[in-house]
Amino acid sequence: MIPVVLVGSLLWLATSTLPAQYFSSVGSEPRRTTRATWLGMSGEQNVAIEYGQPRWRAEHEGFMKRRSAEPLLLGKGALTTLWTDVPLAFGEGRLARGRWYVGARRDEQQEWSLVFFAADEVDAGGRAVVALLSGEPDLRVPLRVTREEQSMELFEITLRATGEKPQNLALSIAWGPYRMNVGLAAAFDERKPEGSPDFARTAEGKGRRTESGLVYEVLHAGSGEPPRPDDMLRVHYAAWLSDGTMFDSSYVRGEPSPLTSQWVVGGLAEAFQLMRPGSILRVTIPPELGHGAQGIGTVVPPNATLVYHLTLLGIDRR
Repeated sequence: MIPVVLVGSLLWLATSTLPAQYFSSVGSEPRRTTRATWLGMSGEQNVAIEYGQPRWRAEHEGFMKRRSAEPLLLGKGALTTLWTDVPLAFGEGRLARGRWYVGARRDEQQEWSLVFFAADEVDAGGRAVVALLSGEPDLRVPLRVTREEQSMELFEITLRATGEKPQNLALSIAWGPYRMNVGLAAAFDERKPEGSPDFARTAEGKGRRTESGLVYEVLHAGSGEPPRPDDMLRVHYAAWLSDGTMFDSSYVRGEPSPLTSQWVVGGLAEAFQLMRPGSILRVTIPPELGHGAQGIGTVVPPNATLVYHLTLLGIDRR
C-alpha cells in the first residue's frame, strides 16, 4: 500500500537532458521531459521520459529507511511516462518501442527496481494508480541505489550517453540525497549517411580561442575570400551537444544547407567569418554564443555547449 504522504502529494524518487530537457504543462501540473536523441539514416530517433517534480522534505528520510515492501509513484502528478521510438534493453530485460508507464518498487530486502507497464493496455483497462503499481509489471529492472552528501531539492530524471557506444545510455534518478541508476541500450539505427563526420572534441592545444570564447580548429584551410555577413553560404554540417548527442545534420537531410550569418547563432556567425570556400572547421560554441539559458525546446537543453563540424562548399554573393 502506498504511504499516505505519497498518496497525498503523489511524489517520488528522482531522475534528471540528456542531453535535452524542457518544461511544458499538462493541465495545471508542471511536467519535465528528459530525452536522448539519435540522428542517422532512419532520421531522428528518441527515448524520452516525462515526469512531475516533487520537493524533498525531511520526513521523506524516514520513508526511505523503512524496511517494508512498497510500490512507489515516480515523480508527481500524472504517471511518469517513457516514450521510445526504438526497442530498449535493460540487461536481459526488453521493452518494445512505444509508450510505457514507469514506477518503482522496494521489496522486503530493501532491493529497488524500476517497473514498466504498457501504457495503452493500462489506459484501456482503466486501472487506478495504486492498483496498477501494486500489480505485476510487464518488466522489472533492478536499480543501484546510493546515498550522497549533496541533496537535490527537486526530483530529477536524467538520460545521458555513457560514451561507450551511441546506443548505451544511463538513466539516473536523483531526489534528496538518494541516487538511483540503471544502464540501458537503445537500438538506434547507427548507420550514417555517406560522408557524415564523426563526433570529436578539439583536443587541448589544437584549437584557437577567439576573444568571444569561440574555440575553432582548422581541419582544412580552403582558399579565396571570406564571406560577407549578408552572403548566402552553402554549408554541410553536423551538430552535437558536448556529450556527443547529434541534434542536427545536413548529411541526414541529404544535401547542404543554404545559410547566412544573419540566420544563425552568434558562434556560428563568427565561425563563418573565419572560413574560406572549401575550408573545414571543428567549432566549439559556449552557451552564451549558442542558444543560451533558453535552449531550444526538446532539441538543445539550457546552457548547452555545442560542437559543429562545418564545411563551406561555396558562397553565393548577393
